[in-house]
Amino acid sequence: MKNARLWIVGAMLCTLASSAVMGQRNTIISEQSPSLLLDEARVVYLGNLERRARGIPPLRWNRQLTGAARWYSWDSTENRPVGFCGHQDTAGNWPDYRTRASGYLGNAGAENAFCGYVTPEIAIQGWMNSPGHRANLLDPNSRETGVGYYRRSDGRGYITQDFGNDPVYAPVVIENEAMTTTTPSVNLYIYDRPTSGGFAAPGAATQMMISNSPCFAGAVWEPYAATRTWTLEGGEGWRQVNVKTRDTFGRTLTVSDTIYLGAHAVLDDADLASSTRAQVTIYNAADGGAPQVQFSAGWLADNSFSTFEKLWGNGERVTDSEALGGSAFRLSPGNGESAAWVWDTAFITNTPMTGYFRLKVNDNTSGSEVARIMVQGGSSSYGPISLRGIDFTAPDRYQEFPLNFVFNPSSSDPFLMFRIWRSGSADVTFDAVSIFSAPQPASEPLTWAVPGGNYRGQGIWLRYVNGHTFSDIVEAITYSTELRVSPAELMFLAARDGESPADALLTLTQGCPPARWQVRSDTPWLRVETRDSVIIVHVDQSGLNTGVHTGAVTITPEGVTGVATINVPVRFIVVEQLFTAHLPVINR
Repeated sequence: MKNARLWIVGAMLCTLASSAVMGQRNTIISEQSPSLLLDEARVVYLGNLERRARGIPPLRWNRQLTGAARWYSWDSTENRPVGFCGHQDTAGNWPDYRTRASGYLGNAGAENAFCGYVTPEIAIQGWMNSPGHRANLLDPNSRETGVGYYRRSDGRGYITQDFGNDPVYAPVVIENEAMTTTTPSVNLYIYDRPTSGGFAAPGAATQMMISNSPCFAGAVWEPYAATRTWTLEGGEGWRQVNVKTRDTFGRTLTVSDTIYLGAHAVLDDADLASSTRAQVTIYNAADGGAPQVQFSAGWLADNSFSTFEKLWGNGERVTDSEALGGSAFRLSPGNGESAAWVWDTAFITNTPMTGYFRLKVNDNTSGSEVARIMVQGGSSSYGPISLRGIDFTAPDRYQEFPLNFVFNPSSSDPFLMFRIWRSGSADVTFDAVSIFSAPQPASEPLTWAVPGGNYRGQGIWLRYVNGHTFSDIVEAITYSTELRVSPAELMFLAARDGESPADALLTLTQGCPPARWQVRSDTPWLRVETRDSVIIVHVDQSGLNTGVHTGAVTITPEGVTGVATINVPVRFIVVEQLFTAHLPVINR
């Protein structure tokens, strides 16, 4: 630790500067050298060992936090004088600003730094011996981390570790975020979802399923547990473990982690860190039988939320197996009208939405009003809509009634409220309000820009809309079901009496569920060979006349339904003689 100092800072208020400045500089260190990448990975792993030794959950490596940490280490080395040690960058900003400028949309700001290049072992030892650094490293509220190493050719360097917690993300961590394992039996730590009770917040996980396949082929639901042993797919190479959790309302979250099965990891194709995306691709979205579709990331206002309350009249919470989450609130006659509401202050703003009120009545014979529904979206009101008994198709059966709204909060009215009144002689039972985006045309595939730009594996609900009719809720498919090949066509060129051209490669990308497949060619001069997910294509001009010869490679899936056969066109141009041209090199 000679000639190196330690420094610590917690979350601090920063002065804002142009995010474009950091964006330009960040491209300088977006790619990391293999040796420093291994240093970063080892810091994450060793830090997790310290956490687990004290019963604290391990941290998941995060791409955006790593980007912020790498940039700051570069900035502190290249743009600061020798001896600099601190947490404010040359643009005047602090860790919370840098993490957000790098795209991290969770809560961040705690940062550790080692002001000089040291090994991961020395960095973790030094931080554990410093009270402030130790507190950051062992903070149980953190769930993700990013580490950035930077080292110049003269040996001067800097190490940064940033910490974060994203409320919409509950990571899975394999073997404390070790990069490699020599045994397929591994230990998992599966975070529960952080719950806040808001309309956009997931509930606590009640069940989970685990799979080596991203489409969870053959996986079954089991009770949620934070720790679990798991067996990786055999062989050697990068292995991915996928975990899907769901809460009592059926809202899902899918996460994954990777580890290399073998002694020495191949870094070229490594995908080590978790990440956020601004949008999600929906597959088979055009199969709903309606021209438009609405989306929801599990947005829900339920009678069981802490902000739900009866306002006046008779009412009680009841157990109901037909209700979402298993409970509902029944408003009953007596003492005049009955009324209730449920509210939030942190929902998506200035975005057209539809709230689907899920209600039932015990008597649907009345032509008079039995209930009213209304949305108060901050400074704007929507409704009320009057509902008659005959608007319900059957007694004691839940039915949904849509009401469009936009949440426009103000300092004097920051509330998004869903209101329900009972005004007739029938019982009116309120279950929940599911909230969906405005309709858009259904297509295949379809990309949805998630409000807030922070998609991290949340299950997506769909409703198909056709005028005034709408479907029940279905969960979107966020993985491709197709078998794809690249490139889409091949061309070869050879002299009639010359050597055969070099082989070409076709790369297959499996959909879900993975398919077995057969490959064949339709002409004698075309030969194919398969190796894992690669098809080697060889052509032989022996006996062929000059001209253009056409053929095809056909890939036929087996054992699955609904996956189309792929035909890759092949053109083989045979000429009398090939000439080599040598072009001059011009330096400008």
